[in-house]
Amino acid sequence: MRPMIGVSGKLTVIDRIDGVYLGAGYTNGVAEAGGIPVVIPYLENEEDVRALAQRLDGLLLSGGVDMGALEMGEEPIQEQGEVCPERDWIEAILFDEMQKQGKPVLGICRGMQMINILMGGKVYQDIKSQKQGELLQHSQRAPHWYGSHSVQIVPDTLTHQIFGEERLAVNTYHHQAVSLPAPGLRTTATAPDGVIEAIERDGDGPFLVGVQWHPELMWRKNRTFLRLFTAFVDACKASVKA
Repeated sequence: MRPMIGVSGKLTVIDRIDGVYLGAGYTNGVAEAGGIPVVIPYLENEEDVRALAQRLDGLLLSGGVDMGALEMGEEPIQEQGEVCPERDWIEAILFDEMQKQGKPVLGICRGMQMINILMGGKVYQDIKSQKQGELLQHSQRAPHWYGSHSVQIVPDTLTHQIFGEERLAVNTYHHQAVSLPAPGLRTTATAPDGVIEAIERDGDGPFLVGVQWHPELMWRKNRTFLRLFTAFVDACKASVKA
């Protein structure tokens, strides 16, 4: 049976009507890997959100706007970007319920940062103003599928097992990043400037992986990046059987 996987999206307003926007690379990546993607609606009742999460076999937290600084236990700096409190709220509930149910979670860009914050870690509100040292270009001016900088993957990790390589060229569209991995998470890939590019659960437990780059924009050109979707969907299938 194909697992049903919830995918979060951006709350957007068009012609005064609010709805959900989600790039097709996410949903088609899940489908290509053998899952059935379900775009998460912006429900307003916590009980409804938890009921939805209980029906899902896995959760993909997608990229998007910044998480609110107050939700990170901080005050906003000048460089903080657009925030969406409704999204912070619903994704926090979804993640909590998925962890309670022992179900797989994949985070991409903002999604990786969200996982880290919700588990007690820290995120740079803006790497250019807060991270020491010279930075690479992390908001590339190149086609979205193009790998504009490299990442080094730690051997003997799930991330390494998924990609089968210790070095990858990835795309990059972010100004925030994980600064301190949460308890229970480990760093599994870094950029040459030290920016954390991937995290995963440290130890046994359900699939929990986050990447800072955007594989949903790359997998059609480079099937290496579909491996992440495949590993996630396979974990969801295993969870259903269990």
